[in-house]
Amino acid sequence: MQKQEQTNIREKKTTLEKMEQQHPYVMMMYLGVMGIFMAFTLLMLLFFNESLIKAVTHPIEFPYAFFISTIAIVSSSFFLEKARQQFYKDDFKKLRNNLLAVFGLGIVFLSLQIIGGYELHQNKIYLEGKTAGAYLYIISAFHMVHLMGGLIYLAILLNQYINKVDDGVQILITVTNPYEKIKLQLLTIYWHFMDVLWVAIFVGFLIALI
Repeated sequence: MQKQEQTNIREKKTTLEKMEQQHPYVMMMYLGVMGIFMAFTLLMLLFFNESLIKAVTHPIEFPYAFFISTIAIVSSSFFLEKARQQFYKDDFKKLRNNLLAVFGLGIVFLSLQIIGGYELHQNKIYLEGKTAGAYLYIISAFHMVHLMGGLIYLAILLNQYINKVDDGVQILITVTNPYEKIKLQLLTIYWHFMDVLWVAIFVGFLIALI
């Protein structure tokens, strides 16, 4: 029993030590995504409220564009992970190409979200009023705004990497600089979070409306 308690204490210490070793920026990012998660959780709870679902006066035909946009954002995470691997392999050409793919898929996702909103409007689902249909607009738009922040940060990093593609010295300086690794880590954490968050939202929409 005492050995088990000692083991649990060691595990707790190890977890705390790992948290203490994290860069402040990384800790701030984790706290930030936790705050975003709580905000979206509240919105989804409101959406799932039975009275809101019943308040829909017109059957909701789920936007086809939302299906395609989900594929786009999940694919973007795949390319981002490949980009992260290329960073540690010092292959900035492939890093650039993969990040360009992420950026392009991010734009595609945003465009499809707008098209999805148009499809809702065509199906006479409007933003006005406290209905489940209105929350479709609010939640998807809220997610779009947060993803746009990630796209801006991605564009800044991408521009920096493009300028270093043909400069071996700059590449060496970048990959050996801990701060540069943290910058890419921040992007990875945020983007994967936005990906998982949208998939959860998408599944929630399907469960409630289909």
